[in-house]
Amino acid sequence: RTSYRASDAVVVLSQDLQRNLEAKVSPKVAQRVHVIANFVDSENIVPRSTSTAYRKEHAGNADTVVMYAGNVGFSQSLELLIETARAIPNVVVLINGEGAARKSLEIAAQGLVNVKFGDYQDVSRLSEVLATGDLHVVPLRRGLGSVSVPSKTYSILAAARPICAAIDLDTEVPRILAASNAGVCVEPDNSQAFVSAISALIADRKTLEEMGLRGRKWVEGHASPQSVAQRYEALYTR
Repeated sequence: RTSYRASDAVVVLSQDLQRNLEAKVSPKVAQRVHVIANFVDSENIVPRSTSTAYRKEHAGNADTVVMYAGNVGFSQSLELLIETARAIPNVVVLINGEGAARKSLEIAAQGLVNVKFGDYQDVSRLSEVLATGDLHVVPLRRGLGSVSVPSKTYSILAAARPICAAIDLDTEVPRILAASNAGVCVEPDNSQAFVSAISALIADRKTLEEMGLRGRKWVEGHASPQSVAQRYEALYTR
């Protein structure tokens, strides 16, 4: 085993970022690159009932809420949610967040009574906001999955909510969902595949709940502050 000073270690957030970096540096430096995921505040983001005040504010008595919570930008392929609302009129699609793409999404959603928008909330309401959705979505445009790990993935799983992701396959988010068995992933920018996946997921509420619980368990073992700290400790005490 090649030895090196702990202070020389290079830590990245995913296998994709590790490969990207290793391809750009010398073999000697590549040996120092390690993958340690981000942690999530699993003590404050906890499983809660979907019957939240935030849900009542934005979705009324909706039976099913499909939710996106995060930056409303152009890299997130949020038009997929507008297509979902058109195809599945009996669900409420709740987009919580702000960003450069929100205005264009609001225009695209005109006439769709089952699309709702909410602004960013104070961090004290984060656990409540995440609990509001029966199913969360993590969409990212083609080509971005290998250079970005949406942190919302960890927060959603910490809240014990399942995920439908539309992101490059064989990248970090699909690997997390496969390891945790807490959601499904379809190829990015494919509205037909996305809508079909959501339709299948919301048709089986028991499986949705089980996925959420498995996601929470995965976070506790892999993305809690304690579990991530242990990985750093192991690295720096080698």
